[in-house]
Amino acid sequence: MDGEPRKSLADDVLDELMPEGLDWRDKVVAYPLTALVLSGLGGFVLGRRHGSAILEALSNFAATEVDRNISSILGADRSERPDG
Repeated sequence: MDGEPRKSLADDVLDELMPEGLDWRDKVVAYPLTALVLSGLGGFVLGRRHGSAILEALSNFAATEVDRNISSILGADRSERPDG
């Protein structure tokens, strides 16, 4: 490791959306309250417009992960299941 923090998917998305010369990380450090308010408003708008699709995707993801973990715990191979 070179000491630099690992980039997340959110970092990649923000880097893609922001103008080339803008270092949004510095802005968040310099203006934390403003960054918090803007991210909250962005989440609210996103939730209002696409809330049901987001919930459906999260529900499907959670159900898949629960199924995978339970199968792993029980030692069941998905190829042995009648529906899989």
